[in-house]
Amino acid sequence: MSRDDRRLEAAVALGIITADQARAIAAIAPARDEVAARSPRALDAASIAYVVGAITVVLAMGWFLADRWKWLGAGGVVAVCALYAAVLLFTAQRLRRDGYSVAGGFAVLLAVATVPPAVLAGNELLHWFTPRAAYSCGYPDFIFWSCRGEELVVELLTAVAALFALRKVRFSLLVLPLALIAARLIFHLADAGGMFGRGDAVSGWIWAMGGSVLVAAAHSTDRRQRGDEDFAFWLHVAAAFCAIPATLQLLSATEWYRHLLVPGAFVAFAMALTMRRFVWLLLGMGWFVGYLGWLASDVFRDSPAFPILLAALGIAVIIATVWVQRNAAMLVGRFGTVTSDGRPRFPGGVPLLLAPALVALLLFPSALREDLERRRVHDWQARRQMRATRLQRTKAEADSVAGPAAGPAQTPVPGAQPKETPPPPQA
Repeated sequence: MSRDDRRLEAAVALGIITADQARAIAAIAPARDEVAARSPRALDAASIAYVVGAITVVLAMGWFLADRWKWLGAGGVVAVCALYAAVLLFTAQRLRRDGYSVAGGFAVLLAVATVPPAVLAGNELLHWFTPRAAYSCGYPDFIFWSCRGEELVVELLTAVAALFALRKVRFSLLVLPLALIAARLIFHLADAGGMFGRGDAVSGWIWAMGGSVLVAAAHSTDRRQRGDEDFAFWLHVAAAFCAIPATLQLLSATEWYRHLLVPGAFVAFAMALTMRRFVWLLLGMGWFVGYLGWLASDVFRDSPAFPILLAALGIAVIIATVWVQRNAAMLVGRFGTVTSDGRPRFPGGVPLLLAPALVALLLFPSALREDLERRRVHDWQARRQMRATRLQRTKAEADSVAGPAAGPAQTPVPGAQPKETPPPPQA
């Protein structure tokens, strides 16, 4: 029994609170042992060794298959992948039976990693999909399946293998390939609709949509998972990873999007506080510092009053923090960041977390127009540069041919104006 539970029992015994009040207080937040069970595992030497060993096995398997693919043939690659998977699953079973659950989980994850090369070799052996060059694949739907069929089958079968492994082994790292495949499927849907690859604005909103879907899935998983494994952690990591290219591409496409960094940073801070996820604190700090850096380097570069304003903003943040600390109980009760079962909840829940995906769907047409305009300007500038380069080359060749026959150079007359030569005709 934890120290907090003993203090509640002592308060009941002394008559300070009733037994019902003690149960209500205990229901506000989980016990310390339950929090420790739900928290991510501490990074120790054994965890580092497991990760290094898993990476070594994956590199060795990939190196062997890539080097001997033609020599083995499609059937040989399938046989090698099946042998790898059988050995890894047998090793995982023995390790988990002896109590080494983490090492067994890594072995299962490596067995799942044998699925993609096995599916590629199976496609080569059975000729399900004929590989096509990238330039021959367009965006209409009737071409999409023939061009992306092999990729889709590899990703879907890998996801099925990871889900089946999760049914048998509770190992949180198996969620990471599922999160990456889910983000990849969003790009496939955008590719089928003719949106992906059109420019930074469209690609940025696709990344934002993937991050929105993943963080909503992470919130739902956080609310439903048990205390033995933290499956939501890798969903949060994948969602924050999607936010990085979304930020870079959207800011490079449209300048006024930079003003959204500050509200986005506060949303990330709220996610870090309510869901207890450090990765969102890092992302929010990156957004906030990036916005301040943009103001200092571009907007207020020549303004001497900006440092004073920035210092005043820092003092205001400190005062606001003190106010939040004094009214923490009222804010928690009003916004409901902790529910009766002791699990954290983001204000607004899944609908608010899916709002960026809805915004991305609404802004796709305007983003597509922005990308088309940027591409048109870029093509015009490239053609202009090519014409200028061609004219310079033609003039240089003409000067080199006419140089020896031009005779001695004429001495300029003092005070005489030079004769203007007409510009060369443009192609």
